[in-house]
Parts: sequence; C-alpha cells; structure tokens
Amino acid sequence: MNGNTTITTKGQVTIPSEVRKILNISVGDKVSFGEIEVEERKITLKIIPKNIVSELAGSLSSKIRNSNYKKVREITGKLLAKKYITK
Repeated sequence: MNGNTTITTKGQVTIPSEVRKILNISVGDKVSFGEIEVEERKITLKIIPKNIVSELAGSLSSKIRNSNYKKVREITGKLLAKKYITK
C-alpha cells in the first residue's frame, strides 16, 4: 500500500482511499493530532467518528434531574448568576 500524499499550500493533505477504507473513515469524521516525535518527524493521528456524540450520550451525569429544558435553563442561569455575580 502506498500511503504517501502531498501537503498543499494550505497545509492540507488527502488521506488515500485505501487508508480511508481500511480505517472506515468517512466524510464528517474529525482528526485528532496525538503524540509528536520531533526527532523522527512523526505524528500520531486519531480518527474521531462523526457519530461520537451519540456514542457518548448519557455518559455524563448531572446534578440537575429535569427533562423540562426551560426549567433547566432557569436553574442553570441562577447558578451562573451566583457564580459570576459582581459587586
């Protein structure tokens, strides 16, 4: 497999189709830059799927348990007002 590509004048690269197929990369996915090895001029890339939000849904907990978004916004507003109140 030839995974070589050229950097454009805008600093962009194209991920070769074979690599995209193997890693199941699709339009809308994001790329995260990881570990950088300066001496070897290497970097690790991680693909973040566009559906990551749905995968993470429900993974965070909240002290506020209310499905009424208007009430939640009201409570949040009061909490932020207390936190950032200026005298």
